[in-house]
Amino acid sequence: MLILTRIKRKFYQDSLKLMRVSAEIKDLPGVTQAFAFMATENNKKTRIQASLMSEEVKSTGADDLVIIVECENESVGQSALDEFEKRIVSSASKTSGENGAKALPTTFEQGKADVDANIAVISVPGPYAAVQTMNALSQGLNVMLFSDNVSVEDEVMIKDFAAEKDLLVMGPDCGTAIIGGVPLCFANVVKSGNIGVIGASGTGTQEFTVLLDAAGCGITHAIGTGGRDLSEAVGGRTTLAALKLLIADENSKILAIVSKPPSAEVADKVLEAVKASGKPAVLAFLGADSAKITDNIFVTGTIEEAAAKAAALCKGTNPETALVIHERKTTLYTAWDKFKPSQKMVKGLFTGGTLASEAKILLGALDADIIDLGDDEYTSGALHPMIDPSNRSNPIMEAFTDENVAIVLCDVVLGYGSHPDPAGELVKDINAAREKSNAHKIVIVVVVGTEADPQVKSHQIKILEDAGIIVLPSNQYAAEVAANFARKLGGQ
Repeated sequence: MLILTRIKRKFYQDSLKLMRVSAEIKDLPGVTQAFAFMATENNKKTRIQASLMSEEVKSTGADDLVIIVECENESVGQSALDEFEKRIVSSASKTSGENGAKALPTTFEQGKADVDANIAVISVPGPYAAVQTMNALSQGLNVMLFSDNVSVEDEVMIKDFAAEKDLLVMGPDCGTAIIGGVPLCFANVVKSGNIGVIGASGTGTQEFTVLLDAAGCGITHAIGTGGRDLSEAVGGRTTLAALKLLIADENSKILAIVSKPPSAEVADKVLEAVKASGKPAVLAFLGADSAKITDNIFVTGTIEEAAAKAAALCKGTNPETALVIHERKTTLYTAWDKFKPSQKMVKGLFTGGTLASEAKILLGALDADIIDLGDDEYTSGALHPMIDPSNRSNPIMEAFTDENVAIVLCDVVLGYGSHPDPAGELVKDINAAREKSNAHKIVIVVVVGTEADPQVKSHQIKILEDAGIIVLPSNQYAAEVAANFARKLGGQ
């Protein structure tokens, strides 16, 4: 295979456009890999494997566009580069208002005048997020702040300002909300019901609501808070405000909170507020010891157990004995003789931060390396991997060429906001990695989604299973199977 590179100096392009065109070029005959990205230091570190990093690429700056193709021969490669550049240039967005179309609003004031809305969704680079949030709050709008790379000081400031105006800030780094049945940013199509959800992280909320849906239960709202809200520094400001809203909501009969491990002090504050509500509740604090606080308030250490207990409260069955949504079955595997003695490691490559955290906790002391590709380190100057799955291409290739890795554990998150075919993109990357690696690997994937999602869960599962991938219906289940396989390979 031949690697060809083209650099366009001082040629800034939108990341979403580059993702779309890269996917198109990757499907051309004779092309095995295709990348186009702005040459920030972070993108150069995370978007491509070392074998594709030429001296020319190393010399580029943040305003330079890098185009790379891996192809069969020079002729195919040059044609692919030409087509790459042509599509990037020709796909430039037309200015709003052209051809007699109504110009889109450019300020919150204009937008609020055009639409009777009370929530602004903000997704701008982190350094500008606080200013835009303050602007929206000043216009009387609640805010869902999708932006990451926002300082803790700014987060506290905007949340205090929102409280003064009796408004809510969901975020920063809030990926998921469902308000009155309307999904915002990353969210799944789930049943309506009587469970009010507060999620300190996006994919944790998605996993929880999807598991409730599988159990036949539904939600009133899913209010996001941002991943740091339950930290000592932020003090649960949004969580406590959201609790007040759900407690006052007559349709929210049951309360649920999903979070990575919270600060102990903040967790106590939240628990006291829940007790005072008089409503049944389940608190999923990852890694916590499961406990019955009162007859109808429970703390769990996993998302699936929390969903099982919430579903039991919803159905009027015993929540104390409700531990899982999906029945565990023996996962058959027979090709143990294909592994080398060095292969004992689990490599987790997640697009969901909460899913990654939960898997890391469940794998415990086993030889495991779990990476959250949606973390600020990887998304600064790049699209979130749920939007652009190519962000996982390089790590998958590295996992397959690592002789210590036996098991590759991934998530495929469906729903609004996510890539239209994340399973298909993952399979492409795995097949490409399999071709370059002579080491056998087990691939285990959790699919977070429903049949009503745009990608259709059963269709995505079939794509994965047809590629010889083990697919499981919950993140906890997938991590448990990965752990069992790792123990067998380690002789435990």
